[in-house]
Amino acid sequence: MRVFRPFLKDRRGNFGVMTAILMVPLLGAAGIAVDYSNESEMHTELMEAADAAALGAIAPDTAGYKAVQAMTGDGEITVAEADARDMFMAQRSSGLSQSLSDLPLNITIKVAKASGVVTSTVNFSVDAPTTFMKVLGVDTMTVAGTATATSGGMSSASYTDFYLLLDNTPSMGIGATQADIDALVKATANSPDAAGRNCAFACHMVWGSGVENTDSDYIIARANDITLRIDVVTDAVKGLMDDAAEETQPNQYRFAAYTFGAAASETAPYYSISRIASLTGDLSTMRNAIGQISLMTTQHHQFNEDALTSFDTALTSIGKEIKTDGGTGASTGDRQEVVFFVTDGMGDSRRDSCTGGSWWSNPDRCLQPIDPKLCSALKDRGIKVAVLYTTYLPIPTDPIWNQAINPVFAKNIGPNLKACATEGLFFEVKPTDDMAASMSALFSKAASATSGLRLTN
Repeated sequence: MRVFRPFLKDRRGNFGVMTAILMVPLLGAAGIAVDYSNESEMHTELMEAADAAALGAIAPDTAGYKAVQAMTGDGEITVAEADARDMFMAQRSSGLSQSLSDLPLNITIKVAKASGVVTSTVNFSVDAPTTFMKVLGVDTMTVAGTATATSGGMSSASYTDFYLLLDNTPSMGIGATQADIDALVKATANSPDAAGRNCAFACHMVWGSGVENTDSDYIIARANDITLRIDVVTDAVKGLMDDAAEETQPNQYRFAAYTFGAAASETAPYYSISRIASLTGDLSTMRNAIGQISLMTTQHHQFNEDALTSFDTALTSIGKEIKTDGGTGASTGDRQEVVFFVTDGMGDSRRDSCTGGSWWSNPDRCLQPIDPKLCSALKDRGIKVAVLYTTYLPIPTDPIWNQAINPVFAKNIGPNLKACATEGLFFEVKPTDDMAASMSALFSKAASATSGLRLTN
């Protein structure tokens, strides 16, 4: 035994042994934290989709809402349940580490009317695979949640001013659906406007004297009854005035409307916003003003280098239009302020730097996604930013898409807009989605949903 005593007394190297022993639980704890973080992010994404579905199922002007109006008694509203399911699937995120579309997602939806109150409930659950916890025998973690919205019954008024900022730049001249895009490409095959042959965008050309260029693709689209994205946006916004007409207090909602300009400019500073209607509670006047909105005009191709969309100018300018900081909405003297921003998220402007984007053609033309910091200046003032993202569609035949957008920043267009929005106030609308329903649901959330239609859970 005396031979082993020196070894037993020797404490050198103990730190290394202890570190090795402790490393296993430390790494395990770190791994568990990563898995729980992923689960939390997924839960947030799914809850936002569930909120949107619960609200959208019974928003004004939807099939579910019309079914309720036709009901003489209580009961289940199956058409609203189908709409809610479609909206949930459209809104769910695909930007996580593993696409939710690959996971067994369970959804149960119940929409029913009882005692004059319509309740929409969306339950979801999904078994998300773990990464590090597999070593502990835990292969999946269940992510579940419930969103509930109600319409009708007693509700408190929320006084809100909405500043509509509508992107009407040339990229919003794309066909509203894939069928419209295909029809426009076919219709422009023999267009006298050489630069517009087989064009998916309805470029709106007006001569310098203000005379419409009858050869422009915009006129061709109109002649062929092709619906453009700008048409869908303006129709949905006009419908929004009908939603607002259900206010519970006089002058509860006021609106102002702006676009990125009626006509493009080649004169510095190149960009501005155009006031379509000043802040007013006269919803009929607003509806008529919005009906006059059209696609921004240009005088020819390559006008101002075709760089016609400046988010910097638009969001900075709208901030200047809002004279007060955002309030609680509790009274006419403490109104909520909301920027309701509808865009396809594609910035294309002349500038000195091009962070996160691509230079194209001319040395100062930058294509890039929106910088979320532009919205921070508004949110820091207590102003809500609600974003309706009309998905920027890839054009496989377009060299700009193939060389400058898709390989560099296409994947950031939607996420950057979401980061720009106030939490919970971001909706993406794809060509096959119901824009009017999505806009109604976003309106309800932005106004705190206190005017009859509201989230309760």
